[in-house]
Formats: sequence, structure tokens, C-alpha cells
Amino acid sequence: MEYGWKLKCSVLLALCINTAYAAENTDNNTDDRIEKLQKMLQVQQKQMQEQQWQMKAMADELSALQNGRSSDKGKSKGSPVYGSFKDGLVFDDGTGDWKLQLNGRIQADYRTFDPDEWKNDGFFIRRARFGGTFSFLKDFAVRVEGEYNNVSDGSKGTTALTYGYLDYTRWKGAKIRAGQFKPFFGLERTYSTNFIDFSELSLATNNGAIFTSTYDRGVMVFGDPTTWLNYNAYIVNGSGQNNDDVNDHKDFGGRINANIASLADIKNTVIHVGASASDGNIGFSTAAGSSITQGTEANGVTFFTVGGLGNPNKADRTRWGVETSLAYGPVKLNAEYINANYDGRTNASTDLPAAMRNKNFDNDINGWYADLNWLVTGENWSDTYKSGVYGRVKPKQNFNDKDGWGAFELGLRYSKFDASDFKNMLKPTTATTSYTSEADAWTVGAKWLFNPNARVVLNFVRTSFDTPIKVNSKVDDTEKALLLRAQYDF
Repeated sequence: MEYGWKLKCSVLLALCINTAYAAENTDNNTDDRIEKLQKMLQVQQKQMQEQQWQMKAMADELSALQNGRSSDKGKSKGSPVYGSFKDGLVFDDGTGDWKLQLNGRIQADYRTFDPDEWKNDGFFIRRARFGGTFSFLKDFAVRVEGEYNNVSDGSKGTTALTYGYLDYTRWKGAKIRAGQFKPFFGLERTYSTNFIDFSELSLATNNGAIFTSTYDRGVMVFGDPTTWLNYNAYIVNGSGQNNDDVNDHKDFGGRINANIASLADIKNTVIHVGASASDGNIGFSTAAGSSITQGTEANGVTFFTVGGLGNPNKADRTRWGVETSLAYGPVKLNAEYINANYDGRTNASTDLPAAMRNKNFDNDINGWYADLNWLVTGENWSDTYKSGVYGRVKPKQNFNDKDGWGAFELGLRYSKFDASDFKNMLKPTTATTSYTSEADAWTVGAKWLFNPNARVVLNFVRTSFDTPIKVNSKVDDTEKALLLRAQYDF
């Protein structure tokens, strides 16, 4: 009995000791756990602080970049810019406030001549131009264009300003142009050279005795008072392209034309009549300039030269001309006559025969042409007519690799140059050269328009002279030329 009690007391004591040890051990484990958790929390807090610092740094950098971009370029508040191709590369904002149109052209020629001694056969860049027109504030436009072809002898490259002017276009019937431009005189001269019926202008209108330059500097008023009436009036230096004036005299001129078919509401038809006139100086570009010359349509030989007409004596030039064009459907007939009167006193130049030096003169030059053109593929000429001149032909079907062949055109032209009044003033004959005062030319042409912007033109030109001329010691009374042109414009 006593032994059992002692056993129970021993077991109970052992349990108490174990419980006390366990409690003490649990207290020790809790303290360790608390310490570990505290350390882990401190590590996590430190990592969070580092992440927060990194996020703040990235936010500051992003804000700086955004602020920098904003300060450099500003925030766009305007309309979107649209780009398109419509006979030129056009950019505008869709509101009409501004528009930029880029334009260019390339005319690559091959020409062959007979007699061979008169002119070298070869490849030529007839025109290579690039420029643009910037329209702004709806009523203003600026046009600048450069010419990049070579001088005629190929000795060096040239760059020249063709167009450089400012237009004010508020009134359709009275637009104002100031700067360097083409004064409108006659029908053929008013054409863009992109759209002329043949490779070159006729004997009556190409650069020569009657027109000493294509471009001039001054002011012009022009417009369409009605749908069938067009006009222009100008005051220019008369000194030609890229030249300031050499005296106080100016060229005054103008042109007026009407389309009777539009007035009478006759469809698919053009009945064009017009007249031009100008009065001023011969148009020499320098004080030493004193000659007028004429070459063939094919840019071949120069067959007419008269010198000694200018300074120190005054030489006036008065011009007038009449024009007509009759078109119905794909067939068109153009005709034009121009008279130029020269009035002045010759100087002592040795370019004149001795008997004509220091003499008064009052002589005329007359030129005229007529041409017939047929759009074989049936396009309508009246669709290309606007403001007194013909423009871009758009084929019914562009040339492609399926069934489109573009448009085809055939043409025939006769032109005449008559300066017989100057016969006794021609530049004296030398051992290698002599000149004549009259010539006429027949031109046969074929044109293939791949699309409105690309074409190939083939012309044969036969020029006959009133009396034989001598060039490079070769005497003949006829020049024959074959011209092939590849052209692209926009």
C-alpha cells in the first residue's frame, strides 16, 4: 500500500518536471520565432522601400521625358495632313488654309539631222524641271520652279529659274501675278510645254526673232470673267528670263479670247477666237545686246541673224496676233498669225552690211501656222480646254499589261517665217556661214500617251529656206530632222 503511493508520487513528480521543461522550452522557441519574424519583416520593409524608390525614379524619368518632348515639339492641335497624287504630289490640311503641290518634268530627246554637217545627232535633255506651288490663306499662292538641263553646246550644266511669282487669287475674274512668269501672248505660246501638240513650237512662235524669251519679270492681271471669256494684261521689263531691266522702257501687252461653243452651250466642241498685242523694246537682256535670230523648229541650224539693232540707239518692237481653234470630239484645228514691227536706228556694228550701218529702219516680221490633230482613240479635246488653252489629255484607258493601250494622236503642221523686210540687213556672209530671211516647215507627228503623265512623241520636220544657207561651209536649202522624245511630268 505504501509502495503504491510512492509510485504514484514518483509518476506525478516526473510529469510535473516534464511539463515545466516543456513550458520552458516552448518559451525559448517562441522568443526565437519572434526574433526571426522581426528580422524577416525588417528585410521585407527594406525591399519594399527599395522598390518604392525605384518606382519613384522611373516615374520621375518618365515625367522628365514627357515634359521634354512637350517643350520641344508642342502639343498638336491642328488638322491632319493629307497626301494625294493629282497631276502632282499634293499635301494639304483638308481645310483649304494651305496646300503644297510639287511638280516636275523630264523631256529626254534623241535627234538626228540632215545635212550631217549642220548639226550633230545625239541625245539631249530638252527640259528637266522641278518645283512647287504653295497656296496659303486661301487667296495667295507662291510658285517656284528650276530648270536643270544643259547649255546647248553641252559644255556645262546650268540651273535657271523659270517660274518665281506670287499670285493673289481672291477674284476669279481679276487675279494678280507678280514676279517672273510667262506673259500670255497667242495660243501656242500660252500652252504648257508639257502639252504642246508637237515636240517643239512652230516657226511663228518658238524662241527667235518674234519671241526673244519665254519668261519675263513684271506684273500681270488675268482671269475668267465668265465661263466663256478669258483675258490677261501685263507690264514686264522686256529683258527676258532671269534679267533685270537695262533701261526705263517696259513691255505692255495683253490677250483676250472667247470660246463661242461654251457661250452657245454646244457640247463636245471648242470654237476659240482670240487676239494679242504688245508694245515695248526688242527685249535685249544687256546694254550690249543688239541682234535677233531665228532657228528651225527642230532646234537645228540658225538660218536668220540681224545685228546692230540696239544700243546706243533705241529699237522698238510692236506685236499683234490673231488666233483660232476649232475642235469637235477627237479632231482639232489650230491656226495663228503674228506680226512684229521693229522701228529704230542701226548702230555701227560689223554684224550689219556696211551700207546699213547708222540707218533708220521700220521693218516687219510675219509668222503663221496651221495644224490638224486627231486623237485616234477617241478622247475629247473639249475636256482638256480651260481658260483659253488646251491642257492634259487623259486616255480613256491607261496603258497596262492587260487590255489598256493608252491614247494615240496624229498631227500635221505647216508654219511660215517671213522676215523679207530685213533681207538687206542680214549678217554678212563669211567663208563658213550665210543666212536667209524666209523659211517654211512641214511637221508630221505621232504621239503615244501611256497615261495622263507619260508619253512618247515622234516628229519628222522638213524646213525649206527661201535661198540656200551655208553652215560649217556646207550649202543647202533644206534641213530634215527626226525627233524622238520620252516625257514624264507631274
